[in-house]
Amino acid sequence: MFDVLLFDGGTLRLSEEFALGQRELRRRIRADRWWHAGPGNRPISPAHFLKFCHADRVLIILDPAVLVADNLIDELLVLTPDGQVACALPADPRTAGAVAVDYASRPGFDRHVARRTRLPAAAPYAGQSPWLYMITLEALRQVVAGDAVISWERIPESLGSRTLLAQRTFIHSWSNYQQNTRAEMLDLLPAGTSSLLDVGGGEGGFAAAFVEHFGGQATVAELNPAAGERAKARGLTVHCGPFEQLQHIASFDCIAFLDVLEHLADPLAALCKAHSLLKPGGHVLLAVPNVGHWSVVQDLLQGEFDYQPVGILCVGHLRFFTRRGLEKLIEDAGFQVARWRDSPSPLPGNFLSFLDQATAFQQTVDFQSLATDSFHALIKAR
Repeated sequence: MFDVLLFDGGTLRLSEEFALGQRELRRRIRADRWWHAGPGNRPISPAHFLKFCHADRVLIILDPAVLVADNLIDELLVLTPDGQVACALPADPRTAGAVAVDYASRPGFDRHVARRTRLPAAAPYAGQSPWLYMITLEALRQVVAGDAVISWERIPESLGSRTLLAQRTFIHSWSNYQQNTRAEMLDLLPAGTSSLLDVGGGEGGFAAAFVEHFGGQATVAELNPAAGERAKARGLTVHCGPFEQLQHIASFDCIAFLDVLEHLADPLAALCKAHSLLKPGGHVLLAVPNVGHWSVVQDLLQGEFDYQPVGILCVGHLRFFTRRGLEKLIEDAGFQVARWRDSPSPLPGNFLSFLDQATAFQQTVDFQSLATDSFHALIKAR
């Protein structure tokens, strides 16, 4: 029926999150054959691919770090019969249209897709960079005949009106998981901060943003060697390996754990080590997801608690925190809160209606916790 050409996951490919994402992808995409392009496999151009692919259609997955809807294949196949429509792409957050992107978990993602089934099946393709698309083999032959060196990314746009957007299905990319600059955290840092250690700093996005805004020195501690190399390419000092095992390292004005503590088997030990590495008057900067967020609570009420590649229920999370639990951890590690803010995530209307009924029966509801997806805190040694 169709083959799949799957591209490489870059720096994510060795991570636990990516492994889960690939299992979930294959669970929802039952193809006749999977082809792979990227490290460990020779690059595959469209012209070269045509030499050995004989399926009627091909699903091109340029971004393998994607969540896909259960109805993805059915909707793409419906739009690519023999005829005028040659290529189809699913909707994504950039092309969501009138259906609000209000999910924060897999069940929430599925509820979003269910609401999309009321939309028209197809809409014009607006030319956004493709993460994934399905194309007929005949259309691929025609494209290559006209441009033998065309890239996979340019093919949907090259087909013009023969490419359509499949509005009733949806995908979500999390490929920037290790690339985020987390610039929203910079304003919590005290003026005069001149040295930073970013623990679990990925490709160095936050550390580089710190250098740009504060003009100081930044160091990254990162487990993933490929991500560490990207950070080095930014001119940052990088220590590869577990933070707890770092030795002979300098002291710092600030040590950041941005969405990191929840990944550690012993977050208390990590904070205690950070305490020992701070200069006098130094601080620790934290961003920690809130397990009391409405998306988790709503899913639990429906019997769901499914790990995902990213988000509050990320498969790599070993610890879960509410505000009270995080405050206890901070105190036990010998710190006190200097600044605190909740990262807001408004409750959807349907869940608010349910909570109104609960409060009518004198049930205590922490609306602030439910509407907070993560906690941001600057802490200092007592």
